[in-house]
Amino acid sequence: MDIYQKAYDWAKTHNFEPIEIEYASKLALKMLDDSCQMSSEDRKMFFYVYDAISDREDISLDDDMNKLVLLARDRNTIYSKPQYAPIIHACRVEVIPNMLKVHMKAYKKMVRKNLGLL
Repeated sequence: MDIYQKAYDWAKTHNFEPIEIEYASKLALKMLDDSCQMSSEDRKMFFYVYDAISDREDISLDDDMNKLVLLARDRNTIYSKPQYAPIIHACRVEVIPNMLKVHMKAYKKMVRKNLGLL
């Protein structure tokens, strides 16, 4: 099994804390805006986690930011559809001041640890 499928399968059943879901969404927004300092492979892995979260019936991603992420992204890519790029960027600029690095780093570390990458 490749790491992407492993990430998806794990995220489909993991008991996420609300803050982890929030930061999964914020990371997806950053990745779509191409303002994230991760490799393409890491971005893809974290999108598989986000996709699994968005596919779950027990987790609601019904806020405006997640609706935009889901609309702006084709699941076959780690970037936004070109027509949504300016909207994604504006949303990210609005959201970034409310992001705490400590929470983002904790979310990324938690995912990597659970996938056996640490």
